[in-house]
Amino acid sequence: NKSRLRDSIRLLRRRRPSLDSSFSMNRKTNLERGWLFICVMMMMMPDVNSFMNLRLRDTKHHHRIRQGVLISPDELEKMPAQTEGSTVVVVGAGVGGLASACRIASSDEIRPYTKVIVLEKNPREMVGGRCGSFYRDVKGFGSFRHERGPSLLLLKDVYLELFDDCNRRAEDFGLEMKSCEPAYQVVFEDGDALFLGFPAVSETGESLKSAEQESRQKMNLFEIDGAKKWDEYMQSTEAFLDCGLPNFIEERLDLVSFPSFIREALKDGLKAWPLKPHSAVLDATFESEKMKALASFQDLYVGLEPFANNQQIFGGVVRKTAPAVFGLLAALELHPTNERAGVYAPIGGFQKVSKAFEALAIDCGVEIMYRKTITGISEEGVWITDENEKNSFIAADLVVCNADLPFATKTLMKKEGPSPPRYDWDSSFDYSSGVIAFHWSIDKKCDSLNTHNVFLIGADREKTEASWGAIRLNDPTIPSFEDEQHSFNFYVHRASCVDSTAAPEGCDAIMVLVPCCTLQRDKKLAQMSRELAIEGYSEQFSEAFISKVKASVLNRLAVLSDLKDLKDHIVDEVIDTPSTYADDYNVAAGTPFALSHGFGQLSLTRPAHQSKLDNTLFVGASTRPGNGVPLVLLGAKQVAQKAIIKLK
Repeated sequence: NKSRLRDSIRLLRRRRPSLDSSFSMNRKTNLERGWLFICVMMMMMPDVNSFMNLRLRDTKHHHRIRQGVLISPDELEKMPAQTEGSTVVVVGAGVGGLASACRIASSDEIRPYTKVIVLEKNPREMVGGRCGSFYRDVKGFGSFRHERGPSLLLLKDVYLELFDDCNRRAEDFGLEMKSCEPAYQVVFEDGDALFLGFPAVSETGESLKSAEQESRQKMNLFEIDGAKKWDEYMQSTEAFLDCGLPNFIEERLDLVSFPSFIREALKDGLKAWPLKPHSAVLDATFESEKMKALASFQDLYVGLEPFANNQQIFGGVVRKTAPAVFGLLAALELHPTNERAGVYAPIGGFQKVSKAFEALAIDCGVEIMYRKTITGISEEGVWITDENEKNSFIAADLVVCNADLPFATKTLMKKEGPSPPRYDWDSSFDYSSGVIAFHWSIDKKCDSLNTHNVFLIGADREKTEASWGAIRLNDPTIPSFEDEQHSFNFYVHRASCVDSTAAPEGCDAIMVLVPCCTLQRDKKLAQMSRELAIEGYSEQFSEAFISKVKASVLNRLAVLSDLKDLKDHIVDEVIDTPSTYADDYNVAAGTPFALSHGFGQLSLTRPAHQSKLDNTLFVGASTRPGNGVPLVLLGAKQVAQKAIIKLK
């Protein structure tokens, strides 16, 4: 009732005085006050339902009270002709589900008639899905915060736009983002290290000129004119970013960006042609393998490798090789002057992002129900099982499915009645790599680490290509981790570098992400109960294998002097594998990065929002436009627009 009353008040506040005479305006004002008083009294009465279909009308100005919401004449004229309320069910309280729910619920076109319900299988503390944080309380030290999934924030304007579109302000919901300057530290296997991502105008007010100059000198040591070539590469990738982001990701036509895009693509005899394998452009631009590694490590984020695969058509760009256009990712993170570039950290961790989205949804009138597992989606609604294994059905006019698309199409989309929860996925797609995540609580400061760090291989071409084997081959034996010197790349996050709330004073919280193979689908496990399937898949990553990975990581970290004895300072450890992500989030193949982004699964060739059921739309990392929180938010905006059209 409070939610209905709040909606009524908002509708009246949006009214503006008309050009009627002062008598008419006063009459309108008095009428509105009268109907507001009646609405308030109705909300307070114990038997509200008897009034729900009441219509009140005077000779010139009429108002309608339906489902406890007061609608003014001007609003009524704008509303579609509906006689019954609509119900929207959102499957999953990930960022895509929450953002879609917010926009649908706050729409002026349908809000008074529409009930939006979000159903989430996990408890409330896991709202946001992979976009969230968890805490580890360590006796004698205190509380350490770790990230469940994303740890760097890009395209901050996309986050803020969600609140703007709902007529709210992000700061009122506790969302604060701080620039990470410099954006990255890159560490090679031989100990060479430098920083990347120096904004021309610092948001933190710190002077970074000396650190930037040292990094540029290091580039010149890697090869002659290395820093100059880096600037040229940033120029071409910025053109790809400025054109690719609006036209192919946000799906809005921006003709102004095409001349620069075409000029960069055609210059120097197609040197930077965006449809080539990324390695072809890197080879034409740089001589040093280290410089090539600096310019391409972001390909990992979209589930691709930079190197041409001569065993596949077009050098592999249709499936697992990144086309050169993905150089736009480097510009997005590292370009010094582009207005949309930059790497940020949410203060308080990514849980603050999800909690802000949750609070926004509730403020927009969305109902969120936790510990509700969806077991089926039909044209009539959804079947759910609660924590007591009680089955029920919720009728829905529209379903927005935020469950991972390849999982949902295989296990949820059906016409028959309720069934026990299962875990399976459509293996016909190409997937990003899996990941082994080490969450370490450390009893000392790790000052040699930046907020974001990548440890890369750059000794020679053979070893550099081998370091991407987890993506190219998706083979459980590659990398083998049989010895501590083999080639692999990995990422390290140290949150307390910009946010002191992440760890107790004098301590650090470290997350290490190591690319690995995905889960290998087993037809026998697909027929078992969900519990047995997850148990079976967990055996694909043995404790012995995990121990080898950990030893290899610690050996690589030891190139930084203050991390040589890191093993002795780990006071708490949480390890996630692909089976963990499968269990917690129902992600297909256990990969937190969803479908890869080769040309066969990019833009129009990526699975569409519309499902095979007319009443169901997909949102999330495995549908358009792609993975990563900002792209999921952009997709959620597109889905909400489609949903509103369907509900009219």
